[in-house]
Amino acid sequence: MNNRPLILKGNINIKNVDEYIIGKIIKNKNVEDRKEEYIQILDNENINLFEYGYKGYIFENRPQNIDLEKINYCTDVEDYKTLLDYDVVEIINKRVIRVLYRDDSDDNVIVVTNQCNSNCIMCPDSDYVRNTKENPNIKKLLEQIRCIPDDTKHITITGGEPGLLKENLFKLLNECKKCLTETEFLLLTNGRIFSNTDFANRMEESVPQYIRIAIPIYAGNEKLHDEITRVEGSFRQAITGIKKLIERNIDIEIRIVVLKKNYQHLEEIAEFIVKEIPQVKMVNIMALEMTGNAYKNREQVWINFEEIKEYLYNACITLIRAGIITNLYNFPLCNLDERLYSIAHKSITDYKIRYKKECDECLAKEDCGGFFNSTINVKDIKVKPIK
Repeated sequence: MNNRPLILKGNINIKNVDEYIIGKIIKNKNVEDRKEEYIQILDNENINLFEYGYKGYIFENRPQNIDLEKINYCTDVEDYKTLLDYDVVEIINKRVIRVLYRDDSDDNVIVVTNQCNSNCIMCPDSDYVRNTKENPNIKKLLEQIRCIPDDTKHITITGGEPGLLKENLFKLLNECKKCLTETEFLLLTNGRIFSNTDFANRMEESVPQYIRIAIPIYAGNEKLHDEITRVEGSFRQAITGIKKLIERNIDIEIRIVVLKKNYQHLEEIAEFIVKEIPQVKMVNIMALEMTGNAYKNREQVWINFEEIKEYLYNACITLIRAGIITNLYNFPLCNLDERLYSIAHKSITDYKIRYKKECDECLAKEDCGGFFNSTINVKDIKVKPIK
């Protein structure tokens, strides 16, 4: 069920001192064990299934003959039927229900901070978001991890910059390692913190068995990379961090975001990777998401897909010839060299995907990743339906 709302509203009453609860959903049925981890949803037809002992309850309407003073509960919740068994939600007193994990999705994330020690010119977050300190506390993050079903296939850990959690990052990773032993993790980071040998050593001790760390490189030289991150020394730190993690047998993915400042240097970046860090697990080259800083600085960062085409092809071929797994994310197929179709992926999160009207005529629409909802109306994007 795609496009399920991530925020639901209703009448909410939480008795806990913290005024929130985090739990996983069970709908119109009961569980035998560990009820204290679950939030039970009961519609009016199944109110007879009510049992005390759950972490909280979501009722279709205010129930009769139940002592509401003894429980955490919500009533009259908009869109409550969109919640599925084993979704993980946070219910915040008198405010909202936030969906933290969707059981029908392979694209779940744990957002650990909105803070960052870089200030990338094309960051999809705005300066306001990154400077507003409303980060989840470690207690909430650990509760969220404990509630995620242990058969989940994939989780992305992201920020902001997760390295800013410092000691709490290791607590979080150790909890992932303990609770989600078969899950594949992707950690998104700018990599700078791993230039510190002690931090890299702690990372080696804490990472789950199946993890890949994705680090962006925006140029093959210090000057241009630091111009894009707007932090002096960020290139040296990132490359040193990558090498330290590789030395510790941690899989590394390099991400290259394509923008006006670097698109003519894509082959140079590829050659740098092949020469300096050929042990990386893969390289993913990505188109922009035009929100936050990217939209604010759109005149400096936006470049038409058509102008990227040749540079993108040459960079991909350089990497592939060196035996490095290479993928393209966020690019519509009709704006790529057709020889790259096989490495282009449908990578945009389901609720952000949009298509232009002309795309309805395209025979490849089902295989095309489309556009970000924030990017589709950029004035010079042209589509060429494949027929």
